[in-house]
Amino acid sequence: MSLAPLAQLAKDNLAKYSVYYAGNLPHKKGTDPELVAIIDNLDKIYIPNLDENSRVDDELDAKNYIYSVNKKYQYDFIFPEIKYKDSVVEWDFDKYEDPGNRKIFCIVIYPLSNSKREYFDSKGTPTYVLERDGSKHSPIQSDLKDIKEKREILIGNIIKTKQKPPINLQFIYNYLNKSKFN
Repeated sequence: MSLAPLAQLAKDNLAKYSVYYAGNLPHKKGTDPELVAIIDNLDKIYIPNLDENSRVDDELDAKNYIYSVNKKYQYDFIFPEIKYKDSVVEWDFDKYEDPGNRKIFCIVIYPLSNSKREYFDSKGTPTYVLERDGSKHSPIQSDLKDIKEKREILIGNIIKTKQKPPINLQFIYNYLNKSKFN
């Protein structure tokens, strides 16, 4: 008997319910396992307000690009991105190589008069801010407050409505991710 189908079911479960598992993962202060789970599994997790009435962009496939029912949020599953109200706030998630380690690149677009980019490491920890004028600095208290507010706007609903898995594999999720976030 092959264990491959069972392994695939477990892998699918861990991805689909990753936000739930990440929310219950013991982690060090300053890390954000829920943000990382959403970035890594945007195309697999439950997203509220997406149903048959959701508006699909005419040019792209429904599974890749979709608007929420309330038309406040727009999700792109090919190039992981969440937009809120016509890009008043927008996070583009992209993994790229930074000298020495793998980073998660998260752009927060503010009104154009005050746009800046905020960079996170693979633990979801803010590492630095790139201002519109090109200056770069470590996140200060006002940046961290701003990040928290934008995070709530863009992914707060996803976290609040996370689904509980019918078969709980928290122990496997913890085993695979605990060292990353501690």
